[in-house]
Amino acid sequence: MILAATVIIASRANAGAANVKPAPIASHSIGETTAAFLSAEPEAQREADACRQQPDEAGCDGLLAVLDGGQRGEISIPGRIAVTFDAGKLVRLTMPVDGATDAATLELTKEFGPQSRKIAIPGQNIHGAKWENYLYGWDTPDASATLYEDNDPSFSGRRLLLVVESPSQGLEDTVSVKQLRTNRNRLTQFTTTSKSQAATLR
Repeated sequence: MILAATVIIASRANAGAANVKPAPIASHSIGETTAAFLSAEPEAQREADACRQQPDEAGCDGLLAVLDGGQRGEISIPGRIAVTFDAGKLVRLTMPVDGATDAATLELTKEFGPQSRKIAIPGQNIHGAKWENYLYGWDTPDASATLYEDNDPSFSGRRLLLVVESPSQGLEDTVSVKQLRTNRNRLTQFTTTSKSQAATLR
């Protein structure tokens, strides 16, 4: 059975300072190796090096299982990006997106081609206020991109969340609307149908 470890890398510098844009997708791409990811993320590289030197530290077993053991799991840098690896390859990338929806969809159309879907999702709070959230989608042979727009009038944070996935992801591993809606105000830690073990790095 595949162990899916959720690994959180604590951001020590410039937390939340990056104004993330949807293209070029935070310098990462579907299919890249764990080594390529680490070379582009010095913070994650430092955590990985520390775990390799002291593998008995809390959370290191999960991180090393993903990076060195090829097991499925997520590495998250809070407020910036979360990536899921499977068999040593990046299969999902999740990130908050700043700015207006029109600008984000334009950039994603440049990156992925014509938009393939737009889905309205009714929203309502306990006071009876109603609104519509939206899912925008793009599909290519190499990746599927979904932009989630949360229009809850009580929410003042980032309203856009981008999920880019490998087409090899099965339906059981696809991020659900409920997960997107529930985690709208922070970078989500998504789970899959596999058994998971949470590991937090210091």
